[in-house]
Amino acid sequence: MVDKSLWNELLSDEFNQEVDSWADARNALRGQVAYPEQVGNTRNPWSGPSKRGPNSHYAMFNEWVTTDLIRHFCDGVGDKNPLYRWEDYARFTRYGRVVAPNGILICMGEAGAGQGTVAPGFGRSLAGGSTWTWFKSVYPGDRFHVFGTDMGVNEKKPRRAVPYRLFQAMYRTTYLNQRNEIVATRDRTRMQIVAESRQKTEAAFTERPRHRYTPQELDAIHQAYRDEETRRRGADTRFWEDVHVGDEIFPVVAGPLTTLDVHVWMAAMGQQSALNINWDMLDGHVDDHGWVDPETNAPRWRAEAHLVDAAARVTGLRSGAYGHHGQFEALMQKALQNWMGDDGFLKYQSNRTRRPSWMGDTTTVTGTVTRTYVEDGQHLVDLAVECTTQNDEVHQTCDATVILPSRTQFIYPGV
Repeated sequence: MVDKSLWNELLSDEFNQEVDSWADARNALRGQVAYPEQVGNTRNPWSGPSKRGPNSHYAMFNEWVTTDLIRHFCDGVGDKNPLYRWEDYARFTRYGRVVAPNGILICMGEAGAGQGTVAPGFGRSLAGGSTWTWFKSVYPGDRFHVFGTDMGVNEKKPRRAVPYRLFQAMYRTTYLNQRNEIVATRDRTRMQIVAESRQKTEAAFTERPRHRYTPQELDAIHQAYRDEETRRRGADTRFWEDVHVGDEIFPVVAGPLTTLDVHVWMAAMGQQSALNINWDMLDGHVDDHGWVDPETNAPRWRAEAHLVDAAARVTGLRSGAYGHHGQFEALMQKALQNWMGDDGFLKYQSNRTRRPSWMGDTTTVTGTVTRTYVEDGQHLVDLAVECTTQNDEVHQTCDATVILPSRTQFIYPGV
């Protein structure tokens, strides 16, 4: 007997049945392990035919961590921390050399996306968040490989009547270095909108005009940029004993968001490709993972919704282009590193994407200490962090845990 408890009355019974069958087939893959079938966006010509969905371009974006990759990653989030850039500075830290931000592993790749078949009808996929757990530091010269574990899909009931069904798709990527040491795991969530038609989906989204900044607002943003350089903790060790519940991290400001900002970030990730390699990914998947440019009639990749208003609007987002979730995850990581200083270590970050951050928005990252404790010999601090726009809209949040040195135990092992 078919369970109709989650069926959407705004959709036909036939389509609801198709969606149920797709979700059942998708969850039959839960627990399966996947390995990258390609490096960059070029498939290995000696591998067998791919049985994966249109997200099969998710693979190894970069294998090697280099000083150049670190610099490009930092440029993509506006991070001028000398710990990541200058050997003359870094040699006098506990690392003894330049180290990479933990979040750079987003540039290495993903495995586990795109398992199974594409959902029926018209689909739209938005970032829902990700949970990182780091076990070791990352250095120039490290070489990574990954594997993914499928975690299935769960249906979520929308908060209002909308002409689609909403699913939370999850998978884990495990990052291993050249010594086969597990350096980190990332549990990524994508919210999948499954609808009968593009038109019905578009009608469910509203349009918001872009903010026009006054000279005073722009002066305040640029002053915040200058303040960040003077308030970074750096070599001034923050000890665990000196931290208390309710302490606030100093704000980090980024914006107004431009096409160039997002382009620099996406280029650092190495996720996208151009021309014929882009077509290799798009061929056969224009309907479910692309869009047709109304001016040129040429098919284009849906990821351009982060860059081009027309791409976002044709996929239902009427306010146009929007920021990349990974860029704001990294922005929160930067704020945490600025606060904890060179001797801290980011151990855990669980991110939730509440809504898109639109082109032209300015984000302010704030955070508060929620707990201090000792566990397994590590002196830990939990923090709650938010990304808020100039309109007081919270678009991304995270819960984070950092390791700080103790006045009685300055050196901590394993990281």
